[in-house]
Amino acid sequence: MSQRDPSPQGPPHAVAARQKQLDEGWAHFFEATSDLLICADPAGVSLDLSASWERTLGFTLDEIRAHPLSHYVHPADREHTLAEFTRLNAGGTFIPFTNRYRRKDGTYASIAWKSYVQVQGLAYCLAHDVSATEEAEAALRTSHERLQHLLHASGVVLYAFSLDEGRPMTFISENVREQFGYAAEDFIRDPRFWHDRIHPDDREGTLAAGEQLSRGGAYHREYRWLHKDGSYRWIHDEARLGRAAEGGPPEAYGSLHDITERKESERTIQQQATTLLELSTPLIPISDEILVMPLIGVVDSRRAEQVMTTLLEGIGERRVHWVILDITGVGVIDTLVADALLRTARAARLLGVDVALTGIRPDVASTLVTLDVDMSHLLTFGTLQAGIQHAMRCAARPPAR
Repeated sequence: MSQRDPSPQGPPHAVAARQKQLDEGWAHFFEATSDLLICADPAGVSLDLSASWERTLGFTLDEIRAHPLSHYVHPADREHTLAEFTRLNAGGTFIPFTNRYRRKDGTYASIAWKSYVQVQGLAYCLAHDVSATEEAEAALRTSHERLQHLLHASGVVLYAFSLDEGRPMTFISENVREQFGYAAEDFIRDPRFWHDRIHPDDREGTLAAGEQLSRGGAYHREYRWLHKDGSYRWIHDEARLGRAAEGGPPEAYGSLHDITERKESERTIQQQATTLLELSTPLIPISDEILVMPLIGVVDSRRAEQVMTTLLEGIGERRVHWVILDITGVGVIDTLVADALLRTARAARLLGVDVALTGIRPDVASTLVTLDVDMSHLLTFGTLQAGIQHAMRCAARPPAR
């Protein structure tokens, strides 16, 4: 390959030595450079090539010179490549481009042409092997696409925001549109976009919880947020403090998950539990003066509270004189159940109502004695029928004068 002659001046032997030094320097550079240097004739035959071509394609330099360079071009790139070099040979302006060349192992290298000059009918070109860069970019694209598929499948929105003043959001995943109806740019453009759409009843607590990031390094909270369709969605928001970039404010990284469906399921379950609890403590009026509450199943602390509340409300509404608590269907009588029954009876008596306890089976009587429960102030009967008969007889008596 030709090189520029600096035309050294001086005595002939000095000029010759200087020229030899330049030639050796250029030869060493031509051998060692990682750039792809080539000199080709108008037919595309390689006249001289840097050793980097052999390292890049795996063919020897003689093997490469044996064919026009287009022989190694990827079939899909060949037409464009020939057209481009034909245009350049005709004096056209060089525009950098990339095409693929076959390696000896059958794979292809991506070659980016960076420079082209024509001197006395010969083309001098410089190119770079950008295969590693393109492979890295392709791997990055694949990784990004995989992440997007995972985000869409999981429904989780990822985000990052700066802890600088105003806490502007610096990143939010693209699936935020699918989840909440807004474009990612909306959150980046307006620092208050997210905060302003938190439900008014949840805003103060949510923003206060966010302050934990600067103190504890992490926080999580559930709150309601305004979807673009006008409805509020329940959000599980979890974030953690990250490392600050050099010279910049720290960032927090977090995730948002729409838990509206879960919240609605929890509310339905709670409503059903409340309904079942109310059904498990029914008040049955026998007459205007007598109420019966049959208890069935297990009596825990919550149900014991419901028994007392329901019974006292029923007494207040109906102004009865007798209440019968029937425990025939209660499988286990322990200290908790006995205490709940006694407290309920005492509360009813404070309202001026007589209380009878029915359904005292032999095993229940034995348990109450073992527990040393004082039931001296409480009327007890073996069956509900006996208790009702007693209450009706008492209710039928004329009031004492």
